[in-house]
Amino acid sequence: MASHTEPLDLAAADLQDEDLATVRWRPTPGALRNIVATVLVGVAIAALVWVFDRPGTANSQSVTVTAAATGAAPKVGKPAPDFELTMIDGTKQRLSDFKGKPVWINFWASWCPPCRAENPDIQDLYNAHKDADGLVLLAPAIGEGRDSVAGYMQRADLQYPVGTDSDTQIAANYRVLGIPTHVFVDREGIIREIRVGAISKKTMEKKLAQIIGSP
Repeated sequence: MASHTEPLDLAAADLQDEDLATVRWRPTPGALRNIVATVLVGVAIAALVWVFDRPGTANSQSVTVTAAATGAAPKVGKPAPDFELTMIDGTKQRLSDFKGKPVWINFWASWCPPCRAENPDIQDLYNAHKDADGLVLLAPAIGEGRDSVAGYMQRADLQYPVGTDSDTQIAANYRVLGIPTHVFVDREGIIREIRVGAISKKTMEKKLAQIIGSP
């Protein structure tokens, strides 16, 4: 016992063997500080994982949707509700025109910090999959006009296609309550995942793999 560096609560030399099982170890102040620090680091890591990659409403911004919803609410495993999106270059794109291709719908806004944090990852993944896998990205900016969205894209040096949902009708039909909201639609037009809140690049890649599948 003399080699033990921490004090043991041994009351007397005649302590019996069976009593050793009840002897309490009392950590030194330094050891106690190390234990507390380790626990706090573990809690911090768990909190970051919960915040940045949690389904539901983590790390999202509430958004005001003024339009009245029409049609059935979107559901995983069901066809994605069709819509027409006005792009910032003035052209229009309809979801149903892209059947046979994987479609990533990203509801966002240029004023939304979690949305802006995701923009570089969206750009990287769109570049990686648009030609190789035929990925289509439809990104309605909720409640914004074309000039404000185009100005932001230019300042942020982003080149992926975005559109405007200025009257919030698309967001209403998709029952969007927080942004960013990601909807992953497979080649058959079926919703495979709906995620509300910012997600990591790794999660984006995983969800894209699910909808890209085999051409």
